[in-house]
Amino acid sequence: MKKRILIIVFFVTIIAILIVGYFTVNVNKNNIGTARYIYGEKNIETKISDEDMKEIVDILDGKHLSLMLPACGFDENVAIVINNKTFCIACDACGIIYYKERKGYIKLNDDENKKIRSILENYGFSWPCV
Repeated sequence: MKKRILIIVFFVTIIAILIVGYFTVNVNKNNIGTARYIYGEKNIETKISDEDMKEIVDILDGKHLSLMLPACGFDENVAIVINNKTFCIACDACGIIYYKERKGYIKLNDDENKKIRSILENYGFSWPCV
């Protein structure tokens, strides 16, 4: 009986760890990022500087994903691409980022939202883009 309980506890723990890991954003600081802004007359796809990349990673790394469906508008052509991970920036002023590959949403506080948008404006992004 004790063995059965230990096995159940073990599997529940493993499942919980996998779920928490899936719903946590993990971005490596050494990754190369690309700013993608293909909207209107602009067709921008350029490497993000190491300094800006560090700031973006500091904001995104460790954030929790939500499956909520916000009223914000997203487009994969208004995004930060880090290796094969696409983080779509809300096209309005909404402080939410859509993590395309995980189909989840990252909520930013006001300072984080302003910081990411300010960084991206240096690469030619402009808001709103809806």
